Amino acid sequence: MYQLQSPSKLILGWQCDETQPRCVNCATADAQCQYLASAKVASSNEYDPSRLARSPAFSNTDEANGTAAVSTPSTVGRMSPTWDIHDMELLHHWCTHTYKTMTDVPDQQLIWQTTAVTIGFTYTFLLNELLAIAALHMAICRPESENVWHTRATELQSLALKGFNSMEQQVDESNCVVVLLFSALVGTHLLGDRSRIRALASSSDYLDHLVSCVSLMRSIRGLVLQNHSAFLLQSSVRALMITRNPKPPYDGVPSECRQLTALITESDLRPSSIEAYGTAIDRLFWLFDLAEVPSQPHDTPRSVFAWPVQLTDEYTALLNQRRPEALIILAYYGVILHSFRNAWCIGDAGASMIRAIDAQLGSYWSRWLQWPMAMIASS
Repeated sequence: MYQLQSPSKLILGWQCDETQPRCVNCATADAQCQYLASAKVASSNEYDPSRLARSPAFSNTDEANGTAAVSTPSTVGRMSPTWDIHDMELLHHWCTHTYKTMTDVPDQQLIWQTTAVTIGFTYTFLLNELLAIAALHMAICRPESENVWHTRATELQSLALKGFNSMEQQVDESNCVVVLLFSALVGTHLLGDRSRIRALASSSDYLDHLVSCVSLMRSIRGLVLQNHSAFLLQSSVRALMITRNPKPPYDGVPSECRQLTALITESDLRPSSIEAYGTAIDRLFWLFDLAEVPSQPHDTPRSVFAWPVQLTDEYTALLNQRRPEALIILAYYGVILHSFRNAWCIGDAGASMIRAIDAQLGSYWSRWLQWPMAMIASS
């Protein structure tokens, strides 16, 4: 089990998942992988953190003349020695197809199509992860060669994570944009990597995987959103931050979902747990209203990851402890995921999550899972 706790790194605990050519979990943790292939993946540790903080890539203006600053690839990274013609095909696939599957909002699509790619030429770990997502999408578009594309997706993500983890300084206004984009892509990758999911042996392993995904997406708050939201609202990715903001009592919440409030009042919980569960449920109701689910199906992930990033440290700790109340709340989030099942990177993740939680908790808690189970059974 490895734990990653550097200020600029994603914070997760995990076990080696035996993925070749190098376990993605171990690459994320920057740990020695016992299943590392003899043919080493070329290093992407090509960044100079001391120069990173001085990078003008995301500054609003140039201090000397007050005009928009322009960054070049030489500012931070250099061309990856591992890219080949197939990766250029992946870049083309991203810019013509995959970017449109990230969101159905035109302004947000433009960010993924152009802004993220442009930033990736400076921060090449971002471009590697972007290409990895394109490879996962290519595996679905070209199922006859899916194994080839899944392997390349793993290789590219290993390179991306190693490059990202080379950043040792705190996240600040000079790099919060790239960290936001990268974290969102990594969360999408872990949820959408069907080759890794198929390799999981049991529902318990799958639940561990999903909890890790939620914990990773939650880490975005600590890395970026908690301290830099105001800056991001004025940055080149501001369209990703602007959304409808429903207010209580959240008229769009299904009546069956509102029973979650009784889960807190009927359980013998510590005050800190009550507060954590209350916040998680409030944000869940907010997302039900925002996404208009389950009545409105979705073809892109769009806002589906907006719940994990708003969770508290206390809730994620309870989730990692597999506390029943935390898992039940997660199952209701599974209903939202299920409404996004037409998005290629989500698929049956919601249904699988609900079934895994039902298997974990057993009959004592079954009444709380009746509605989530009914929702996946009906579709």
